[in-house]
Amino acid sequence: MSTENNYSIEILLAAMNDMTEIVSSFIMLGSKKCALRIKDKMNNAVMQASQFPYSGVTVPEPSLRNYRMMIVEDYLMFYRIFDNENKIVFYRVLNGKLNYSQLLNRLRSENNI
Repeated sequence: MSTENNYSIEILLAAMNDMTEIVSSFIMLGSKKCALRIKDKMNNAVMQASQFPYSGVTVPEPSLRNYRMMIVEDYLMFYRIFDNENKIVFYRVLNGKLNYSQLLNRLRSENNI
């Protein structure tokens, strides 16, 4: 499904904190170049989602089938599309090696989403 108009983007505080921690971890390891690269890639993924909301893959976990994710290197950027509001909400940005389904299910139950 494509769109003529860009969707508005909302990045929840948890996702913003995740992105900040990821970039900061590269800086603390002494790699400003890698920090800038991952930051740019995450920003590009957000812009891609705003223009092509269905370009992210559907989360395979059955309880999370309303979520999609953009893959940026080792990280997964989780979001939902709200077509009726022409909006995308980013919920978390997690390392793909983590048990993301458990973390997202907890977030969903805590926030009734």
